[in-house]
Parts: sequence; structure tokens; C-alpha cells
Amino acid sequence: MDVDIFCAQPFMRADDYFTKEAFYHKIDRYFQAARAQRTADRPAVIVFPEDLATFLLLEGQPDLLQGVHTLEEAFTAIGKKKTWPLLGTMVQYGTTRSKRAFFAHGAARVWHIWHGTMSRLAHDYNMTVVAGSALIPESRWTYDTNSYQPRSAKIYNFSFTVDPKGHVFYHTKKVNLVPTQEDVLELKAGPLDQAVSVTRLPDTDIPMATAICYDAFVKPHTANEPNFVNVLEKLDQKGARLVAQPSANPWYWDEPWPFDPPETARLRRQQWDEEGSLTALAACRNVEVLVNSQLLMDFLDIHFDGQSRILGRTGNAVQSLVASQAAKGPGADSLLHTVWDFESNGSAVSQTETPDPRPRLLPIGRGLRSASKRARH
Repeated sequence: MDVDIFCAQPFMRADDYFTKEAFYHKIDRYFQAARAQRTADRPAVIVFPEDLATFLLLEGQPDLLQGVHTLEEAFTAIGKKKTWPLLGTMVQYGTTRSKRAFFAHGAARVWHIWHGTMSRLAHDYNMTVVAGSALIPESRWTYDTNSYQPRSAKIYNFSFTVDPKGHVFYHTKKVNLVPTQEDVLELKAGPLDQAVSVTRLPDTDIPMATAICYDAFVKPHTANEPNFVNVLEKLDQKGARLVAQPSANPWYWDEPWPFDPPETARLRRQQWDEEGSLTALAACRNVEVLVNSQLLMDFLDIHFDGQSRILGRTGNAVQSLVASQAAKGPGADSLLHTVWDFESNGSAVSQTETPDPRPRLLPIGRGLRSASKRARH
């Protein structure tokens, strides 16, 4: 069965989050571009990056960033401006952690915009959507609704997937928290049994799952992570054939990897290949396609860059079916496209189409890249 697979690499600005309309129209552009490239009568899935929705905490509050230059300064400014609401949240959920209270306090607003946008676009464009992720608590209600109330102030890196009718049918939480990045935000690791669950791509019998960024790595970044788990390996053992890897890389792609000794430091892009999903996929026996969507961003002292790719495995051979041509900046804003035939188990992959990277119809930006690849019997 042929499946249209799309990978969004958005460059997000602060003003993409200031209103729900701005966020909706930004995300809609990727669906428009995908519609121009897909075949209407076959299943289609689009993957968005990690932390895409986290910054919806800025919605309606552009003044929070005035005079602020770092994330820590932003937390301080927010604490001063929202002292009483945050204290109320701390009392309500029994936490003394101000950062947890901050995320819990804004979670309903984040969920309402994030879920509303993704469910509506999934329905309108008849696509399965891996909605990226956000830092939010568990909800007291089902996730297949726009209603939301935090269950506690325990904050997770949470991702959900929507079917073509607009219903959430799968969700997961990140297990491996990135040292010096997520651990300082006081996040809670997700339960492994949920992270290794596998679902089906709607309208097919293809097992699919999501491994959020670091969960698709083969080894930990440091020697002080005894609970690290290769989640992709376990998803492979559960029979997953299509895996989404939403990512947000906070280190510069072409600079030395900070956890290496200085004398042998690799570039981040090299470390990503040697320890990340490229290597992890080569060891798989069931996963055929991995969709690695990277978030691009550069404001305050927050920086994300990286090369989005759709990887395909045939036997023990893994190849990049299509990759973004740039890894940072607004010019790297792009949408990747691959067609994969799951009936042939990826026995032979060949490129069949490379559309104009600067289409006149519904362009995303100067960095738009698209390629179509098909596996033949």
C-alpha cells in the first residue's frame, strides 16, 4: 500500500504564537503545500516537530517579552506579572515548583489552540497528523476533546496523533529527558509502557508509533543517565513499521557536541547520525520508515536547528529518502514528501519525482523542498 508521508520543518517566530489565528494560519500552510503534492485517494500522514506547541504559552501576551533577553529572564518577568495566578496554581496542585506552576497555569490555553488547530486541519485535509509536542500536564479529560483541565502540576513532553476525521487516537510522553535542557525545566519522564505502545495508521493495517526525539537514540548523551531507554528498539519489537520522531535540537547543528571531550568533539550533526535514529533504524527489523521533523527557532536565548529527514530501511540498509537542504534560519522552512509502498516492505526504493522546490502554488518559503520516492516490488 502506498502512503504519502510528509515531514514539516517550520521556522517559528514569536509572533506565530501571539494569537491563535497566527498559529493556525502558519500550520495551515504546510497542509496546503501537502495537498498540492499528494494523491487524494491514498492514506497520508504529516509529522510536526517537538515543542511546536509549547510556545503557545505566549498567546495573547506579547508584552511578556518586552525588555527580556533570556528564557530565565522571561520566567522571572512572568513570575512578577502573574504572581497571584501562579500562587493559586501552586496551591491548587500542591507544588512548590514555580516552573511547573507556570506550565500548568497556561496548559488549558495551549491545549485549546493546539488541539483545535490540528484536529480541524486533519479533518479539512483528510490526513493523519502527528501534532508535534508540548510541555503540558496530563488532562483530567479524554484527549479527543478541546476541553482540558490539568490533572496535576507534573509536566510531560506530550505528543498526540489525530486521524483524518479529526479525532485524537494515540498519544505518548517522552521517556528520556535531555540533560541540561529538559531536566532543568523540572519535567517528568513519561511511563515506558505508554511510550512503547503501537497503533495503526488510519484506513490501513500499518503499525505506527511516535518516539519523541531523544527516545529514538541508541545511547544516552552522558554517563549519568541510568534510566535511559532505546524506545525505538522497543517499538520495533512491538512491530511498528512507521515511526514519527518529532525533534527540537537546542544545540548548533554545525558546532562541537558539548558532551564530547574537547579533543575528540564531533559536530552535533555527526553525533546525531552516530547515536540517533539513523543508527537506531539500521538495527530494526520491522520499522521501515522514520520521519524526523525538526523545529527551527531563534529568539531570546532559545535556539533550535537541525536537518529534517525521512529515512527508509530496506533490510539492513538505511538511506535518507529526502532531507531538508538547510538546517537553520527562516530560509530553511520546508516540507518534505515521500511515497512509500508498505506492501513491498521497502524492497527497492527509487526516486520517481522531484517537483520544483520553488512552486508557484502555495509556497512555504525560499527553502521549500519536496521529493517523492516509491518502493517497488
